[in-house]
Amino acid sequence: MSMEMEMTGSMEMRPSPTLVVFTQILQLSSQELAQAISAEVQSNPALEVEEREICPLCGDPVATCSCTWSRLREAEDYGGSTQDGDEEFDPLTIVAGQVSLEENLMREVGLMIRAEDRFIAEYLIGCLDERGFLDLTVEEAAASLGVSVERVDEVLTLIQSVGPLGVGARNVQECLDLQLRRWEEYKLAHPLARCIVEDYLEELGEGKYGQIARRLGVSPETVIEARDFIRAHLRPYPIPDLAQLGSWARPSETPYVAPDVVIREKDGAPGEFEVEVVESRRFAMRVTPYYQRIARKNDDGHMRAQDREQVRDYVNRAKAFLAHIQERRETMRRVADYIMERQKEFLRYGTRHMKPLTRAEVAEAVGLHESTVSRATANKYVMLPWRQVVPFSHFFQASLSVRDVLREIITSEDKPLTDAQLVSRLAEKGYHIARRTVAKYRDQLGILPSSLR
Repeated sequence: MSMEMEMTGSMEMRPSPTLVVFTQILQLSSQELAQAISAEVQSNPALEVEEREICPLCGDPVATCSCTWSRLREAEDYGGSTQDGDEEFDPLTIVAGQVSLEENLMREVGLMIRAEDRFIAEYLIGCLDERGFLDLTVEEAAASLGVSVERVDEVLTLIQSVGPLGVGARNVQECLDLQLRRWEEYKLAHPLARCIVEDYLEELGEGKYGQIARRLGVSPETVIEARDFIRAHLRPYPIPDLAQLGSWARPSETPYVAPDVVIREKDGAPGEFEVEVVESRRFAMRVTPYYQRIARKNDDGHMRAQDREQVRDYVNRAKAFLAHIQERRETMRRVADYIMERQKEFLRYGTRHMKPLTRAEVAEAVGLHESTVSRATANKYVMLPWRQVVPFSHFFQASLSVRDVLREIITSEDKPLTDAQLVSRLAEKGYHIARRTVAKYRDQLGILPSSLR
């Protein structure tokens, strides 16, 4: 046995240090990027933040932006500050989290009712179920509170006028009736809709259009027109689906989210959109001019060669860092541009027109690696033209949501399909789910069973 050493040559691919740094910066969220910039500025005297105030919401200079934050800041300037003079203004202190259904209703009703009736409103709002229905009668509430039925009914009417359409209803019929009142205020209700909802809702669900027509003295076609209006404009629940329910029923875990990308409609071009990456503009940086001058000078005898070399290292590091920030912004812009073009129908007409999209498809289209697209969209947010802020992941769906497909099937049905028939239709489209799951999704979407459609 013996031991000996020998050298062998081999080749392997390794990412360059510059690429490693860029990928690390690319995958940072806005908050993490702010921390990384702060750390870099503190450790590198050749890098400085420009002296201009950037709006944390829209990314524009505060002097020219017109978003909510700037208006609140102006109100504070003119109305007096509630903070100590030596404390820096923090916009997070004035941004509230989402309120619950109960909090929102109490806030609205509290401005309209007498102080002595406030406890009645609190009691009624506390008795609303997760769908916004009232779980007891006015008489039961009056008996429990020891007040007159008239007082309870008056407060309930106010609650129904400020909440989601139909909130506070005791049953489906009253929920539909409350919604019809609002449509009638806008002169858009069908003339037979109220009569059918109040007196012939069961017959309408059973499809007895001829019987309803005879009793009302109209043609069956007129009844069918009223049915179509009810289907299109009314819903059987005050809060129609879990997405909307979630925003009413519980506080948000993320009370403040600033968009990294803004998609807005072009001025003078309805239906056309443009993309702006605003998150990088929040961090206005530059290489310190003094250090740049020193780095460009030749040896003049006033500085040691070692110190001058150190200054040049600082300047080079600052330029590389700024280049990575700019490359991050450009990568996000390319990805956002493609998503905007791919999802124009969604931006114009809403969720039902969302197209299936994957990160791999985006990567191939813009000439990037899929991992780069993943890093460019991870933990980042987009503001849509209607001011809703959603995560980038909202756009990436390999297939449409089962609930969206279910909604499309029911919307396009020639005659009401039972849950079992809906199971078969979904299976034809590649969605294999149980009948009780279909019933649950239909209930979440606020769609009546086939006997009532």
